[in-house]
Amino acid sequence: MLESSSSKFISNQLSFETVLSHQISHKNSEPIPLEHSIIINNLKSELIAQINDTSSLLYDFILLPNRNILTECSNDIKLWSPTGSECLKVFAGHTNRVWSLVMIDSNRFLSCSADKTIKLWDLLQSECLITLESHTDWVNRIIVSNDNLISCSDDCTIKIWDLCNFKCIKTIEGHNHYVQCIKLLNSSILISGSADRTVKKWNLITGECLKTFIGHRNWVSSVETLSTGEIVSSSLDLTIKIWDALSAKCLKTLEGHQTEITCLAVTKNNMIISASKDFSIRMWCPFNGECTAILTGHTDYIYNFKLIDTGEIISGSSDRTIRLWK
Repeated sequence: MLESSSSKFISNQLSFETVLSHQISHKNSEPIPLEHSIIINNLKSELIAQINDTSSLLYDFILLPNRNILTECSNDIKLWSPTGSECLKVFAGHTNRVWSLVMIDSNRFLSCSADKTIKLWDLLQSECLITLESHTDWVNRIIVSNDNLISCSDDCTIKIWDLCNFKCIKTIEGHNHYVQCIKLLNSSILISGSADRTVKKWNLITGECLKTFIGHRNWVSSVETLSTGEIVSSSLDLTIKIWDALSAKCLKTLEGHQTEITCLAVTKNNMIISASKDFSIRMWCPFNGECTAILTGHTDYIYNFKLIDTGEIISGSSDRTIRLWK
């Protein structure tokens, strides 16, 4: 994680670079000045939950179908009532801070931790079913794809696990610093971001690094993909970059956040959404790099947010609140 040392927008008929060349006159690698942006500040947030635990920084959270909430709380994971006022269950077993959570079915979820492990939990029984050990440093992020689990770590590796037998089946090496984030481009291509300031594209079958994307001036904190195939990355250098996935060319640099960008998401219509330690969430148009909205309401760092099926945003912050934006 970052504390390791510490619609309508893109036509299917037009390539991303063609769209950019028709929409703006800035050079591809230049940032869009904030004064050129169209800012909308009238989106409102609704307080969903106030987590009643000072140890929870909401690095990650899961909203369950019954509206209960799973959150990290330092070394533990806790299940909360929909308002966050009542702790319903505690999942204890990690020996250092939990960074990431992911459901794999209606009753089981996975967690990864700075204790170098990944754990599988039974939601109903509140028990750890299995502990996965192979990483030699903090495990920062986990994602699930079909029958595989993919993890990245401060040990500079990415590991692929078989979810049928929970064995590590491949270790991918190539970054020379902490691997902070991972995202699937498709079933066989993975994107990763690292404290070595690079983004890499990997063949998951062979483990080969296909491309390295160079341009950020600080750690890469999050990676995403557009439906048209372009790669989006955020960094502690306060920028978001859009990359051509084939040439590794930086198409656009987006600027506006005042402090470190912690996470990204891309909507179904290719709007880019970012969150930051400046307490804000921003929405960006990939056509021209304009910031189209700034969402304010949190009073501390925003480490994570989710896009839900309705198209709305649910964000979690170190102010221990979860907010719905609409």
